[in-house]
Amino acid sequence: MLWLSTASFLGTHLFILLLLGATVWVVGRVALSRIPLADGAERLALPLALGLAVLGLLLLGMGLLGLLVRGPLLGLLLIIHLAGLGSWRDALRRMRPLLANARWRAATVGLIAASAPFFLLALYPPTAFDETLYHLPYAQAFAETGGVPFLPDLRFPIFPQLGEVLWAAVLAVTRRDTATHLVQWLAIGATATLLVAWGRRVFSSVTGWTAAALFLGHPIVLHLAVTGYVEAELALFVTAGLYSLQRWQEEQRGGWLVLAAVFAGSAAGTKYHGLFFAVAIAAEVAVAAPRGERGRSLLRVAVVAFAVLAPWYVRILVHTGNPVFPFLPQLFGGGAWHPGFFPPEPAWLERMARLPRLPWDILFARERVGHQPPFSPAFLLGLPLLVAGALLSRSLRRLVVLAAVYVVAIQVLPPDARYLVAVLPASSLVLAAVLALWTRRWPAPAASVLCVLFLLPSWVWAGVHFMRRGPLPVTAEQRETYLARSLPLWRPVDFLNRTRGSGYTVYGLHAESVRSFAEGRFLGDWNGPARYARLVPLLSNPTALWRELRRLGADHLLIVVGTGVRLPEEDPAFRRLFRKVYADGTSEVFMLMTPPAAPPASVRYRTPPRARGGGRA
Repeated sequence: MLWLSTASFLGTHLFILLLLGATVWVVGRVALSRIPLADGAERLALPLALGLAVLGLLLLGMGLLGLLVRGPLLGLLLIIHLAGLGSWRDALRRMRPLLANARWRAATVGLIAASAPFFLLALYPPTAFDETLYHLPYAQAFAETGGVPFLPDLRFPIFPQLGEVLWAAVLAVTRRDTATHLVQWLAIGATATLLVAWGRRVFSSVTGWTAAALFLGHPIVLHLAVTGYVEAELALFVTAGLYSLQRWQEEQRGGWLVLAAVFAGSAAGTKYHGLFFAVAIAAEVAVAAPRGERGRSLLRVAVVAFAVLAPWYVRILVHTGNPVFPFLPQLFGGGAWHPGFFPPEPAWLERMARLPRLPWDILFARERVGHQPPFSPAFLLGLPLLVAGALLSRSLRRLVVLAAVYVVAIQVLPPDARYLVAVLPASSLVLAAVLALWTRRWPAPAASVLCVLFLLPSWVWAGVHFMRRGPLPVTAEQRETYLARSLPLWRPVDFLNRTRGSGYTVYGLHAESVRSFAEGRFLGDWNGPARYARLVPLLSNPTALWRELRRLGADHLLIVVGTGVRLPEEDPAFRRLFRKVYADGTSEVFMLMTPPAAPPASVRYRTPPRARGGGRA
């Protein structure tokens, strides 16, 4: 019965979310046992942020030992909750008076109802481009092997991967790829909760709730909360680092300084962009520390941050010889993954000239910034308030300056609106603080209405996407129908999965976006050892094409119709060496007639069929 399948599907994912959140919170709470936290939002958000950071390092260690598999992970889960019994008792003691408060219960019900659409969106199968291109394949390979291998078949075979090892743990335990989205959902929720705590400390509770509403009101934030990108984790660690830094400046407690450094290192361990914030936090410490303590404080931040980020970057260095692979090839070399394989980007000065139109682009000309979902109109209207915020106080000014410098710095990268999300929480706080000066005399209902208006763009975006995506797929059949409609290239991969199992190797020409769905080995991308440039010149020569595919270890060739690829199908040599086994008007699959040589064992890996069951109830 469909209703039973739906209830089972939703209930299972809700249980996974609650277990994930509880586990992460306990890890963070135990790690924060020596730092006094304020009741409420701070006591919830900071342990969640630190828990994700600490758990990421623990999971990396397990991966290096080959233990990133279900059994050891369940053992770690048990150990965490046994170690956190004291934290659970304290949490339950603090919860009792809240549960007796009718206003608190009503607010909780309201928050659950408001977040329900976002939770449902997270449960759709993964289809975002970079998610299925390499983020999810990272997690799938980690969950299959139990380790954290270098993956040469991917466009980027290695990166800072704190987010992906968290997903791998969820995938290994639950066997559901949709459950990996809950890590991002939790990270965005923790960021919003931290903004509530931060706003309350800066001005008032209204400021905190307004900042959270401004942040969550960006459709792009909602998009990142329900898809497999790492910007959600990056934004959380950046925000937690800046918040901890401010607490240190207020109280001069060494624990807050260490915490800021941990979050800075975790941001760098999530994405290369985090290196900017690690440097920025260290620079802020160098400026803000008391003169007699400056050197010691700066050394403490540097040592702690380096200790947290080093495992990720030393691993990259060992595998590639380049700690920021594949960037800076002029210093370290790029090998087969040299960024020069991509089309040249405009010069930095040209990008800087386009910078003034960025606020317009992220709302109305999104094709210029990666075709990402839009930002909230409140952001564009609030830009003058950011300037006003810089004039209000020193603490707000440093946030505005940090965001501005970051926006300028990322102009060296291809334009992508996702990169801006790292500073959206801080920008939202500044806007909320300025608004608080105007609305401090407003009655509470008026402030609530304002928060609802700020959230409206995300709710509208969610509604539009529910209509576009159709009913939530909760059974295997519904999942297959959804993927066939959303990703036409999924169909030939599904054909290979059904007819060849996991024993095939397919070369996909311009089909890299469905890599994560292949149960066999999937080759082909713009760079790497099996890059397109090695195959395209051979398309008109069947014998040379067959030999190159054989050399790569492929036994099937996947062609996308309409990409300009032309195969000499009428050539007798082509007919002798290739046989068409699938065609649907969108794609074609050809089988090589002679079995290929086995691929080198050092680069052979596949994603297990069990990781494909994200839609099964």
